[in-house]
Amino acid sequence: MSQVLAKPLSLVIYLSVLLNVGITVQAQPKDLPFAVRVETYRNETGDINAFALRLEQPFLAEEFEKSSYLRLRPLDDKAYLIYPRETKFEQKHAEFQGRLRGDGNAKLRLSYETVSENLDGSRKVDVREADIEISIPSTESGPTSIYREWAERQNQHFVDLLRLYPEETFFEYVLLQSKDRYGVEPPAFDKPTPSTNVSEEDLYFLFSGGLAVQQTLQRQTLEGTLGTADLNVHISTLRPPTIRSPDYQSLLNKKREAGILPQPHVLARAIPVDHYFLQFNSVASATQAVELSNDWGASLLRLFTVSAQNHHLREKYEQQLCVQLDDLARLNQQQVVTDIAFTGSDFFLAEGTDLTLVVKRTPGAEFDTAAQAWFEQVKNLRPDVEEREFNYRGHKVGARYTTDRIVSSFVVRTDEMTIFSNSHVAIRKIVDTLLDPQTSLQTAVDYQYLTTLLPPTQEVSGGYLYCSDAFLRHLFSPEFKIGEKRRRQALGHLVMLNNASLMYRMENGDSPPSLSSLVEGRFVNPQKIVCPQGGAYAFDASSDTATSSVFNRIKYLTPLTELNVLNVSRQEREEYERYKQRFEATWRNTFDPIAIRIRTDEPVQLQLCVLPFANSSNYAMLRQLLSEHSLPLDLSRSAKSAITSLAVVPGRQKIASVLQMLPGVRESLRSDPTLTDLSWLGDSCSIHVCDDDTVLEVDPTQLRPLDIPFMSDVYTQSLAAFGIAAMNYPTYVAVDVEDQAKALRLLEGLAARIFLEQSNFGEIPSAFDAYRLPDYSGHPVYVISFQMYALKLRFHVSLVNGQMIAATRAEVLHEVIDASNTPQSEPASSHALLQFNMAAMDKSHAELRLHWAEKSRQASHRNIMPIHTLIKLYGVDINAVNELADAKYGVTYFCPDGEYKYDRERDQVYSTVYGNRQQATQFLSPEQQSSFAKFISKLRRVTAALRFSDEALYTTIEIHREQ
Repeated sequence: MSQVLAKPLSLVIYLSVLLNVGITVQAQPKDLPFAVRVETYRNETGDINAFALRLEQPFLAEEFEKSSYLRLRPLDDKAYLIYPRETKFEQKHAEFQGRLRGDGNAKLRLSYETVSENLDGSRKVDVREADIEISIPSTESGPTSIYREWAERQNQHFVDLLRLYPEETFFEYVLLQSKDRYGVEPPAFDKPTPSTNVSEEDLYFLFSGGLAVQQTLQRQTLEGTLGTADLNVHISTLRPPTIRSPDYQSLLNKKREAGILPQPHVLARAIPVDHYFLQFNSVASATQAVELSNDWGASLLRLFTVSAQNHHLREKYEQQLCVQLDDLARLNQQQVVTDIAFTGSDFFLAEGTDLTLVVKRTPGAEFDTAAQAWFEQVKNLRPDVEEREFNYRGHKVGARYTTDRIVSSFVVRTDEMTIFSNSHVAIRKIVDTLLDPQTSLQTAVDYQYLTTLLPPTQEVSGGYLYCSDAFLRHLFSPEFKIGEKRRRQALGHLVMLNNASLMYRMENGDSPPSLSSLVEGRFVNPQKIVCPQGGAYAFDASSDTATSSVFNRIKYLTPLTELNVLNVSRQEREEYERYKQRFEATWRNTFDPIAIRIRTDEPVQLQLCVLPFANSSNYAMLRQLLSEHSLPLDLSRSAKSAITSLAVVPGRQKIASVLQMLPGVRESLRSDPTLTDLSWLGDSCSIHVCDDDTVLEVDPTQLRPLDIPFMSDVYTQSLAAFGIAAMNYPTYVAVDVEDQAKALRLLEGLAARIFLEQSNFGEIPSAFDAYRLPDYSGHPVYVISFQMYALKLRFHVSLVNGQMIAATRAEVLHEVIDASNTPQSEPASSHALLQFNMAAMDKSHAELRLHWAEKSRQASHRNIMPIHTLIKLYGVDINAVNELADAKYGVTYFCPDGEYKYDRERDQVYSTVYGNRQQATQFLSPEQQSSFAKFISKLRRVTAALRFSDEALYTTIEIHREQ
């Protein structure tokens, strides 16, 4: 009977394979001790082909073969996206799911690894392999469950990866698009969806990075919680925050009457009044400022951020404007160029902004010859650059541009200036300004007044940044805020479309030829990704990146000054009204222009001037805490181990009120009538945190508003954090005294009486104690201690050079006494002085370097999966990844103090210093040759001095570095 059935059954199997009708086929590769069964599926349109490889162990196999591992890998590109990549038999069953493409047969290799024991008990590993061919269906066939099983496996694979790399937006996109693309709901994953009000605040916050809010936008867009609405509300119906400006004209008139005249810069006549103005007296100082920002951005700021990505801003804008800073510096040395200034309508340099360079030059052809050479260099890189001219109000404008705006240079030449701008709208506005001086910054009353308070420096290393009243109003206007919100949304959409193109490439092996291919393949839902400005999205196959008819592309977004926001939705109107409420709650209807005087020579100095009319809560609190009068605050006699010092001038009355709150002080004062009025106190005091090892670390970058009692706001948390740090590190307080003899009598009286101050905190007993130690270097030393239950805190107190010192450790007090003979410096008067003394770091230096290494490791790991994705999908060497990343996301990836490698055997990207999240590694601290070690070793001291006057608030920051 079996022989009778054998031939018909063989014929059915043969025909099913030949016709691809999806019938299950049994396979038994001779080298594998289990059954292999292959099933395939093809949909009606043929864009989906999937297979399932099901493996069944025979009877008692688990008794003879332990710890068996199964791996399946494709031998050609016709089989791909196989999940899981590695598995084991469970209940004698295992299976793989994967996708197929093309025609003919797909070849795969199945490996079977068994671990058993030799007769002597040693470990025995046996690996067997077999090649399997799967016939790719050419017509609709097979059960849809095969495809669904594959999609579910892939979703679970990306969920597992997201647990390791939660910042990876591509994995999240594939999961959120799973329902539209595969018809399969993605599994729940741990990443919480931020609330609508949080994402709204991010979109309207002035300094939110575009890519920083992209994940929130992607989640809300694809889940359908961010809808579109009709733009049926005219922008004129929205009003900016109610902002009151000082009477600048009256203030300026008073200055003139006093014989103090304004000192506006000559280049300010080319600057529109609602633009910022950044001027340098030499190109060298501008270059030094750029290098300083790079040093701090790459090194110190990583203590507060987790990023190892480079925007290449200098290279970007040099190419876009067709200028070369190094050549400008050479022309400056030759006196061909005398001054330069930068201007624009916002500071969004990474995403894209209007940037204008104003160059003051001498007569002659040298500059024009150099400028033409710069353009020729750009033209060699981009032969497709257009070169045209147009006339605007009697000025010839040279236009050099590419359609993608990577080159976008508009040039105007006057008798003594050459002006380069990357925006055709901005260059027209500057021409308008040149023709109408009343619209220029040079004639703005607020700018003229601020230059009487903080005149520009004439030093070669000097510079000046001014943010005018009109510029700040522009930043808070409904047109700007809603325009930037829309641009951030569009940036999120462009990233999503690029993620969709990666998803397409993952399945098809190449990038999509157009956006239509993404839509037709359900990689994108056009009902969800809708341009907020009413434009159209597209996919530029030649550059492999998404584009917008309104917002251009990632890294080169259309400047906000070119966007016309005429109509808004009702939702946008409500969002802006909520933004106004938050703004007015902070600034109390008043804000001021900002002037910063810059010096790039050593020590680097930034002098900030703000008018005292900014009635914000922080400003009012500072004025209330500090005295009317400033004093020279000298920190030169601080303890040698003091790493952070804060000196303030609250005035003797405020110091006295705090002192009288201390236990035993009032009683000691009453016992000696000559001490009662505390008029012998000085007006300043200081607190110092000293170097030491610590176990508990406080990371200030993690502080944020919390919904918990008593600690909800960041300010309260900061005070608590400082208190913890003060207990964690040796700390001392210094209070100025004008009569040291009276201060000594207070100490003696306090030591004699404080033990009587016994009290309880509820049921918790507490006690005070005091005694005198042997003198140190002729200075009487007292110890005052406070004990609450089992906890005890001691203060070592003495009088040193007209100051009462209370230190938590004896050795710190000794350091202060030892430093008492140090020559005093002659600082300028101020109301507060903050100093970070890196030169004093010894024990804490290692902890700082460890903290930086941890941040660098986290930043390095964030790049791992984007690099891996690009390597796998494009089949490129790791060295070619950054070119793709620049096109897809507008950034390049770097590993701090190391490099990335790709291990093909393990199919993993790793850092040579930090490994990856599967196998994280890190040095105890960065090596001496690391960028951070070099940076911090040169940094000696950073100070910030604050001084109030009747006219302005001045802050002077100095950065002292080793040469």
